[in-house]
Amino acid sequence: MSRVLPVVAFLPTLAALSSAPAYAGDFGCKVLLCILNPQGWASVGECVPPVERAFRMVAHGEPWPQCPEAGSSGRIGYEKFKPCPDGMIAVSSETESSGSDNSSRSQTVYKPDSNGAFCAPRNATYASWGTNRGGSGYGTRPTSAVTPRERRTEPNYLDLTTTDGKQRFWFDLSRYQ
Repeated sequence: MSRVLPVVAFLPTLAALSSAPAYAGDFGCKVLLCILNPQGWASVGECVPPVERAFRMVAHGEPWPQCPEAGSSGRIGYEKFKPCPDGMIAVSSETESSGSDNSSRSQTVYKPDSNGAFCAPRNATYASWGTNRGGSGYGTRPTSAVTPRERRTEPNYLDLTTTDGKQRFWFDLSRYQ
């Protein structure tokens, strides 16, 4: 009885999501019950196999399992980087060249990009480092503080929509490929 209790304890949560009946025996509904567990799906032993199976399925190109009886839907996404700190924006780098072959200069220019790998001050018009292709004379000159963005340890997410709204759950699909 104690092994069934943790999953059964979340049946009222599923029942509240929809007036249609949902059964914990249905794979998609079982995964939904587990994902919605306030203590996390991994805290209930009976939840680990179905949720890991769902992650393996998604890692191999299948859609997130659904529970139509509960009126829920899930959308998988990926965000490689954490947000930039307050006052900073995400930027990406581009190399720009100028001059003739004998005296050419190239510089890296950072431009706003929500998926960019760097953070720059929000009020900067651009941030760049200039370098001489020959490696001497021009050197480097930082014009603004550009820093690498912090990578997420769990870059994949599930946006789960239910009748109660939307929740985001983070995980790492690379463990399941």
